[in-house]
Amino acid sequence: MRPVLHQSYGTCPVCGERTAFTSYTHWLRDDFLCEQCHSIPRERAFAWCLNTFVPDWRSKVLHECSPADRSISSVMRREAANYVGTQYWPDRKAGQFYDGYRCENLEQLTFEDETIDLHVHLDVLEHVNSPKACFEEMERTLRPGGKIIFTTPVAIDKAKTERRALYTESGVQHLFEPEYHGNPISDQGALVTFHYGADLSDLILAWAPSCAVTMVTPHRHDIGIRGDHREVFLVEKVGSPTPAVRKKTGWNSMKRALAKLSQRA
Repeated sequence: MRPVLHQSYGTCPVCGERTAFTSYTHWLRDDFLCEQCHSIPRERAFAWCLNTFVPDWRSKVLHECSPADRSISSVMRREAANYVGTQYWPDRKAGQFYDGYRCENLEQLTFEDETIDLHVHLDVLEHVNSPKACFEEMERTLRPGGKIIFTTPVAIDKAKTERRALYTESGVQHLFEPEYHGNPISDQGALVTFHYGADLSDLILAWAPSCAVTMVTPHRHDIGIRGDHREVFLVEKVGSPTPAVRKKTGWNSMKRALAKLSQRA
C-alpha cells in the first residue's frame, strides 16, 4: 500500500461532508482528494468561493461552460433550478441541445443580452482561442450585478501571459511544444493555448470594461485547499467606472467579505 504523503481533516465545500483530504503524491492540485466525493483542491476552492460570494446561486440563472460529469459540476447541475450546462462541438449547431448539454462556443454565445446571472467554468480559459472574445461575450450576456467565477492555472511569477497555440482557418499553429489537458467530451484532450501570468486581472479589465476583478487564493487545511494553482477569479459586472475605480471596487468588496469570514473563524 502506498504511503500517505499529505492529509488533513475537515468539511468538504463540495459535498458538505466531514472527511479526510488525502494525497499519495506531492502534486496536490490533482491528487489531494476528498475521501467522500473525490473532489480536488481547485474544485473545493471554486465551491468555497461560490458559496461565500454568491450564497443564493441555486436560484440564479447559472451557465457552466464545459462541465465535468462529477464533483461541483454535478452539484450545480442538480441543485441550481436554472442551470444550463454547455459543451462546444464545432460540427453541431450552436444553441441546440445534445445529450443534455447546449452547444455553445464561449467566444460567440447565442444567449441574449443580459440574461445570465452567473457564468462559471473550471480550467477552461487556458484552452480558448480568444479569451478577449470570451469575456466580451460573458460581459454582454451578464445581467447588471452578475458574476463570472472561474479557475485557470496562473503562473504568478510570470509577468506576462504567453500564447502557446493559435487556431487558424488552415489549422493549428503551435508556438511552443504542444500541451494537452483532459477534455470531458474528447479522449484526444484539450490543447493548451495560453499560459496566463500575473497580468491576467489587468487583461480581464481591458476585455470587460464594465467589470471588477478579484483573484482569491485560499489556503485552508480545514476545507482541503492546498497546492499549486488554486486561484479563483471573481468578475462582477458593476457598470462603467474608470479602470482604477474598478480595481478598487472589486478588491474592497471582496476584502470586506473575507474580513467578515475571518472574524467568524
